[in-house]
Amino acid sequence: MPRNYKLKESILHALDEKELSRKELLGYIMRNSKMNISDKTFNESLMTLMKDGKVCMIGYDFGIYQDVKRIQSIRPDGIIFSVVKTDFFEIESLIKKLDSGNEEEVKNASYKLRRIFRNKIQELEEEGILKEENTESLLGGESVDTLFNRIIFYIDSQPEKQKKILTTKLAWSLSDVESEDNFLEDILKYIKAQEVVGL
Repeated sequence: MPRNYKLKESILHALDEKELSRKELLGYIMRNSKMNISDKTFNESLMTLMKDGKVCMIGYDFGIYQDVKRIQSIRPDGIIFSVVKTDFFEIESLIKKLDSGNEEEVKNASYKLRRIFRNKIQELEEEGILKEENTESLLGGESVDTLFNRIIFYIDSQPEKQKKILTTKLAWSLSDVESEDNFLEDILKYIKAQEVVGL
């Protein structure tokens, strides 16, 4: 088994337990594996996981500066990473967190959901399930992020029963579950048909 594969698996395992800064993540890997890892190899594996949509950056740990009051540089060690989970229950939980009232929780959930949404649109295009010209038509000149906002806005504006149904459908469509149903494409068409005013 290639060493880079093992390293990527170790990174995903560490982030599956909790969100970690780059410094904490590297420390965890060094303590819990027998691999001799260079910064270059570690960064390459981390960047590959980010490019593949399996890991994302969700914040910054300013604690690495200790007592420095005037911060003038960005240290990669402070970047906080999280694994992108795409199972149905995780996604449904993230959607529910958008209503939590906790600003930090809402921000983190929103960031993760946008990332999953972008990846899913790209995946559907690559698989030919959602044709690029259909995506452009559904987007109507808007960005994928704007369309995501419109979907969430629309779902939030519905009566509770309908909101629950649409939330479940959205979570199902963004999950990694193999399905013949094109829930996401149906939701996109439905939102487009409703001509919801964008945010």
